[in-house]
Amino acid sequence: MIITKTVPLLVTVDVEVASDHDLDEQAQILDQLRCSLNNLPITWFCTAVAAEQFSAPLRRLILAGHEIGCHGVDHSPEDDYRRMSPEGAEAALGEATHRIARVVGLRPRCFRGPRMTTSRYTQAALVTHGYHADFSVCAQRADFFISGGAELFWLFAPRGAYHPSKNSPFQRGELPLFVVNLSSLGVPFLSGVLYLGGLRLMQAFFLALLAEARRRRGAIVYLFHSYEFTSLTHLGRQPWHQRLYLSDRPRRYEMNLALLNYMSTYPGVQPMTASTFLKQQR
Repeated sequence: MIITKTVPLLVTVDVEVASDHDLDEQAQILDQLRCSLNNLPITWFCTAVAAEQFSAPLRRLILAGHEIGCHGVDHSPEDDYRRMSPEGAEAALGEATHRIARVVGLRPRCFRGPRMTTSRYTQAALVTHGYHADFSVCAQRADFFISGGAELFWLFAPRGAYHPSKNSPFQRGELPLFVVNLSSLGVPFLSGVLYLGGLRLMQAFFLALLAEARRRRGAIVYLFHSYEFTSLTHLGRQPWHQRLYLSDRPRRYEMNLALLNYMSTYPGVQPMTASTFLKQQR
């Protein structure tokens, strides 16, 4: 096989405090993942509350070469970056940035809104607070009926990485910020699809995204949540589609590790953190 283009692989993990999962396990899984990843660089998007709750394992991840990004304040229904006023977005991002930097020792430079929420006001606030990228868009993602932060405008957003307009996060423009899409082909490239369709389907999904990334000189962005491998303490109000997921949590862990190993060792693929990727775009 002749490989002519190296494709960046950005593995991203959303870290929030899941109230219906075992809290001690949520801290322990961060260390377990660090030990299992075999130096695979990952970007961990953390809420301020999660950063404070899990500060010790997050600092160990930083020492191991990983990156910490911002995932908002607390992932509550009010922590919705689609609907905040300019003043609200400015205040929320300022608070989240300060709280994360205080406990992990580094200021986050990349952002993903809770439930993939963002707006022009949010992106203006991101620029003010020195962020380099917003990872809250999923171009051509069509599963609006199951995505809590879905936007119709995702269907028309540019694929790959782009500078957004000051008037819309879903159009190209001159804002000094990158939008980096979660990879998608109608459905998003995230762990829920893995739990529904299985490992072989996700490997085929990856190969399709890889072919596109080579044509477009783009990147592949994958997402999972750290709490997905921890025990439920009580039944919360799960979306109906999540009730169809594979319930065997150790098996979930194994499947993710197998997929990550398959992708990261594939010829012509280069795993990297978000900031490393962004440096290549400048």
